[in-house]
Amino acid sequence: MGFHGIPLPLWAKFGICIAFDLIDMTVGRLMIGVSLFSEGFTTLVMFALWGPLGLLAAWEAVDVTEQLDGFIPTNTLIAWAAHKRHQPAKESGHG
Repeated sequence: MGFHGIPLPLWAKFGICIAFDLIDMTVGRLMIGVSLFSEGFTTLVMFALWGPLGLLAAWEAVDVTEQLDGFIPTNTLIAWAAHKRHQPAKESGHG
């Protein structure tokens, strides 16, 4: 089965992801000296929220200039990819 993140309502997880992306788009672009630390912290938070899928946030550490990754809402995309597991399974019957 595995770890799928801490049990929070889906809207709360999405809100946290959007907030992290907004910070990355604005203030994060100015944090050139501490980018590796901030990206590492973000990756840990995404792992806590979504489980192993959250580790995809680590790709942002590749951009040491902090100028390119701010345009890609990585955390929100991770949330979007993971939200299906929070939806109840639909019955396969057709009526």
